[in-house]
Formats: sequence, C-alpha cells, structure tokens
Amino acid sequence: MTTRRALGLFASRLTSNRRSVGALNTSTCFSTAAGSDASSFVDVEAAQERARLKAAALAAQAQADGGAMYVFDRTVKAAHRDRAAYLRRIHPSGDTTDPFLEEIARRTLDRLSDVKREFPRVLVLGGAGDAAVRRLLRDRGDVRVIVVTDMSRDMLRLVRDNVAAEFSVAGGGEGGDSLESQVVRSASGGEVAVHYVHADEEELPAKGQSVDVVVSVLGLHWANDLPGAMTQARMALVPDGLFLCAVLGGETLREMRISCAVAELEREGGVSQRVSPLAQVRDCGNLLTRAGMRLPAVDVDTVTMNYPSPHKLVEHLRVMGETNAGVSRRRGPLGRSTAAAAAAAYGSAFPSPPGVGDTAGGGGRGRAAAHAHAPAPHAPHDHVRDVPERGERRGR
Repeated sequence: MTTRRALGLFASRLTSNRRSVGALNTSTCFSTAAGSDASSFVDVEAAQERARLKAAALAAQAQADGGAMYVFDRTVKAAHRDRAAYLRRIHPSGDTTDPFLEEIARRTLDRLSDVKREFPRVLVLGGAGDAAVRRLLRDRGDVRVIVVTDMSRDMLRLVRDNVAAEFSVAGGGEGGDSLESQVVRSASGGEVAVHYVHADEEELPAKGQSVDVVVSVLGLHWANDLPGAMTQARMALVPDGLFLCAVLGGETLREMRISCAVAELEREGGVSQRVSPLAQVRDCGNLLTRAGMRLPAVDVDTVTMNYPSPHKLVEHLRVMGETNAGVSRRRGPLGRSTAAAAAAAYGSAFPSPPGVGDTAGGGGRGRAAAHAHAPAPHAPHDHVRDVPERGERRGR
C-alpha cells in the first residue's frame, strides 16, 4: 500500500528586525565544553517573561472565543515524540534512523545550496532534527555551530547519541542521559559545536539575531500558532538570514482519512477526526508574510510511499511521532470491526501498483504530498518509492 504525505518547505530571506511575543517556560541544558556555549544563542529568562505575557493574552482570548485557538495538544505531541524515540531505540535492526525522515531532510537541506552564502550558525527546530543535524554535518563544511531544540528530552538524547555514533566527538562527552553540548568533527574535518536545548518550538527561547539560518523539518505543522512560531524564528535570524521549513501539507494521508470515514460510517454511523488537520499549500505564502518574512518562495513535493498493509503505515506513523494529537480527536483507538473495515476499504480503494508492495494482506496506496517553501522556486515532483525496512540501506 502507498501513503501520501505532504511536505512543506518554507524559506525566506529576512531583513526585518520587528519584535514578537511568545515563549512558555522552557528548560535548557548546555555546557561550556563546546567553546561557545548555548547561552550565546538562548535567553531563557526573556523567554519565560514572554511566556508569561503570552499565557495571559491566550487566557484572555480563550475566554472570548472559547479556546478555539488550540488545535493540537502539545503535551500529547511531546508524549508521542518520547514514544517515537523509544521505539527507534528498541527496533530489532538496531537502526535508529528513519528512511522517510532522512529523505525529507535531504530534500529540505538541498535548498541551502540555492543560496550562495555561508551559514555558520544553524538553529534546528524539532521534527526530523536527528536527520537534519547529521545531514548538516555531512554536507555543510561552513557550519560551525548547531543549536538543536525539541519538546521531547528523549528525542534530544536520541539525536545526541546518533551524532556521537556517526561523527568523532572532540569534546563534551559521547552520550549518556544528559544533554551536554558536544564538539564533533564534521565530514569536512572541521569542528562543530552542537548544543541541545529542551524547548517547545512554539515558545522559542532564542536570542535575537543569533543565528544565520533556522531549519525546521516536519515539526511546525503541529504548532497551534504557526505565524507566531515563524515570527520567533524570524527574530532569531540575523538580517538577511534564511528560514527554511518543511511541513506536511493538507493532502497528506488523504487515503487514510477517506478509509476511516467510510469504515466509521458503515460500522458506527458517524465520522470522527482520525487524522490531524494540516495546512494547505495556498496558505503557506500568507503565513510567511504574516510572520514578517521577506522574499518568500513556495515549493511542492509529492512523495508516494508503499506499505505492505495499513497496519504498517500506522506503525510507521508512531515511530515518526506523527500520530494524531488534535484537541478534538476521538479518544481511544478504532474498534476492531471498524479497524478491519478501514483496512479493507484502504486496500480496495487505494491498491498498490502492480508489483509494488504486498496487497495480499490488505495493502493499499497512499501518497505523501509535500508542500515546500524554498529559497528558489522548484518544479513540483511526483516520486513513488517502497518503504525500506529499518536497517535496510538503499541508494538514492
């Protein structure tokens, strides 16, 4: 079966220095072993003050509009990412990476080569941060400092351990339970300081004009206040900096939405929200403009993934931390009969192409539509690929 995901890359050159509000209480972990510690890029006290002001503003708005602003449960999403980190660690293959996330990180960071300048200081926001950081260390010889943020401490530890496993650690320790900063040798041989900051992407504790590029790979589509999160990223950028972001777009998992709706109507007489709402590509340019970004560009990639069965798709979503975290989601899993009907509807309505996947077990076809906003326009692409098993190496 195939599943469809929509990826969005937001990229924009920046010249504005406007201020914004935002930032909940955050905790940071860093050390001075890396030469330039994370305090050069993070201001926790200022973030906490902004968080207090924002909480008061949100409380007032919640009284006025009944809390309609909250679309996603960020606590649940943090728990999903904790579970995803655990599932990757215990996989029998011993491979803690994910093929889909690796591919999206590669496509996203390829856009950096469209800008003919260096980006020595990089801020990576959640999502596929593990894949993004390792890709930067492999491909970008100009990077000198990477600050990684995530709302999940377990995911940050996974990123740290994967970096230590692939690259030579020159200082700051090689692993363990802490989030101590590291100095690692990139593929080009240069020393790169990598700092790990436990923080919510919606409430970014970054200092103003402290980084050259902000990269978010599959993280911000879970933000309740997406323009606010982008505005905080803009504030962290130096003038003429770059904001590069990939998000899942509105056509992602369309097949699953349809199959679950058909099954619930048939077995339960109604429809509930089983897939989180996602932004449409037509809205992305407006979001960048609202955040004060300059020279925005929008690119769209459509990625088609093949799975042996719908159950494998759900398993993959859990491993990536991409299961439903909508506030209005229906609590609890699908009933057995409804789940069986959904799997049958998926395999019947969206079968895999001949010779692709294992449709004997109820496999189906889905697509991952990728909405991408990048520094320069790119023509839409349509790629079809099988999902490699974890630990299996495949050529690009």
